[in-house]
Formats: sequence, C-alpha cells, structure tokens
Amino acid sequence: MKKALTIGLATALAVLSAATPAVAGDDPAGDGLAGWRQPSCHTVTGDGSVTYTRNDGRTIASTSQVLRPVVYTTGLVALDRPNELLAMSNNQLLSSKDAGCTWTAAGEVSGRHIELAAARDGLAYAWDRDGDITLATPGGVTPLTSPAGELVGLGTDRRRGDHLRVADGSGRLYDSGDGGRTWQPIGVPAWPQSDLLMVYTAVFDPYDLDHVVLGASDTGARVTFDGGRTWTTSSGLTQTGNKINVFSAAISPAAPNVVYAMGLDIAESEAGAPSGGRHIYRSDDGGRRFTRVVDQGDGVTLVNGPLLVPHPTDPGVLYFDFGTGWSGIGTDIYKYDSRLNRVTINHNSYDRVTSIAFNPSNPRVMYLGVAEEV
Repeated sequence: MKKALTIGLATALAVLSAATPAVAGDDPAGDGLAGWRQPSCHTVTGDGSVTYTRNDGRTIASTSQVLRPVVYTTGLVALDRPNELLAMSNNQLLSSKDAGCTWTAAGEVSGRHIELAAARDGLAYAWDRDGDITLATPGGVTPLTSPAGELVGLGTDRRRGDHLRVADGSGRLYDSGDGGRTWQPIGVPAWPQSDLLMVYTAVFDPYDLDHVVLGASDTGARVTFDGGRTWTTSSGLTQTGNKINVFSAAISPAAPNVVYAMGLDIAESEAGAPSGGRHIYRSDDGGRRFTRVVDQGDGVTLVNGPLLVPHPTDPGVLYFDFGTGWSGIGTDIYKYDSRLNRVTINHNSYDRVTSIAFNPSNPRVMYLGVAEEV
C-alpha cells in the first residue's frame, strides 16, 4: 500500500541543477544505450534474485522461482549494450540479455558483499571491501589485481572501459589505465593517519574521476576535485559541530554537482533526538556543503549505510530503502522528491532490496536486486 508523507525541512532546497536531463532512448554521448527496450515479460525467469517495477515499487513483477535463503543481491547494473544487465547474487554473477526478463548464471566471483560498477563497452567490475576486484561480463569473469587489502569504492570512466579508480581504507586513491591489471597511487590520503578512524564509502563522479566524495567515522565527509591532490572537509553535516559518521553517499548521474549522503550525528543520537541523529543530506556544490533533507521518523527508518540510488535523469529524486526479514516486516522503498519536498513509501514483502538499477530506455522501469535472509 502506498503511503505519502511530508518531511519538514529547515531550509528549502536551491535550484536542482543547470544540467539538462538525458532523453530516454537518445545516445548523444555515444554510450551505446540506444536500442534498449523495456522488459516485455510479466514474470521474470531465474532464481528470483532480480525482478522489476514500473511504479516505484507499488507493484513488482513475479519471478519464476522463489528466492531461497540466504541470498543477498548486492550488485546490479545495466550495461551499455542494448538489453544487457548483470547482477551479483552472493558469489554468483547473473546475466540478462533480454532487458531483464531472463537471468542465467555467468560465473563465480570471489569475495563478500560484492558490488558492481558498470563500464563502457559492455564491461563491469565486481569489487568488495576485502580488496577483491574482478572483470565481469555476460561471457564470464576474470580476476584482477588490487592495489590494497581494503577498498571502499570503485569508479569507472564513462569514456574508457579500461580506466578505473579505487579508494582504499585510508582514503588514498589509485588509478588503473589497463582495466585493473596494474595500479598507481595518486594524490594523498584524505585524512592524516593520526586523524582517521574508519572510511565507510567512496563515490566517484561518473563524468569526472577526479571528483570523489568520501564518508568516514567521526569526521564526516571529504571531497576532492583534483584526483586526491587536495581534499576539502564537507560542511553542513552537523549542527552541533560535533562528531558525525557518514556511512553512505551517491553522486547524481544526472547532475554531478548534486550529492546525497546519509549520516549519524553522534551528539544528537546520545541526546536522544527524535531522529536518533540519522539524516539524509543533499549537496548542490559537489559535496562541499550539505543540507539536511530527510530525517528519520514519521514513517522513515534510516539504518547505518542505507542503499542510496539517485534517479538517472532527475537530480531531484533519490531512492533509498529499509528492509528486514525479522518477523516478516518486509521492505519499504522510499522516494525523496526535492521539488515536492516529500518522501513517498511503497512496501513489498521481500526481506530487503539490496541493489537498484534503471532501464536506460525508460527510467520508470527499476530493476530490483533482492535478498532473502530468513
């Protein structure tokens, strides 16, 4: 059942972006997205790891098999070859070549909680926090080298499928120009070692790999626009001036100046604030300064490190979720719309939705990677 609620904001949001959203079906950048079609099936054939919705999760396509526990579908991407997608279901790479109607096994990938990053020329890269990196394609997998034993993010160059960057657990960036076979450190760590507790996430601008936003414990977020040569501490994340943990972040593919982040204001949490100190923030200047846009409460549950997925063509829209298999609670898919200053909620019975991708020909079609925990 769909619910709607208004989240009060202390400050109204400024202009979304001067960027012009892409038109579905167009291919002005030569990204290979022209030729994509929408899924034509009512039932998705496969093991049940991936399904899709056309209406923000109000109704979800059935699957030919019931997903069996314990499964987490932590990676899901649409490729730049028409109608091809990849998903990571535990360690199994799944492939679809018919716009998400049929999914088959494409290979086994080493690691834990493996994520996917799509790249040019029908490629994707699988990675996890333990430093595992794998080239993933519909034809199979190829293990790659890693520059560090801990990774917090991987970015790909939309112009070159073999150009990658990663961030390690200290916020140091590494660059590869040969598809992850060799790596070179670039820039300097985002935090001096004496100041660093834990880096939770690194997100890369899909149009400019020199633009990176990091989230960390206590110190919040830092951003670079020059490939890590210099770093700026993000402001606006805490009104108390005290410690804040930034667990997850996302840069809008529609307007890279728009960045979303989820954080925990430790002082608010310890003081028993109604929000528990948990908020989603938005930046309109690439991550230099953030403003609160969603607070926990009034039907919105924020956990540490939720999935944050910006809309592919509308920088004012962000999807996030909360789900658990405990007591059959299921999952809420939240849609934050900055123009309406509103969060809408659609509920489903899956234990969790752990990844989201969009159909390039029609972003109203959302592919959902789901989890079965119990």
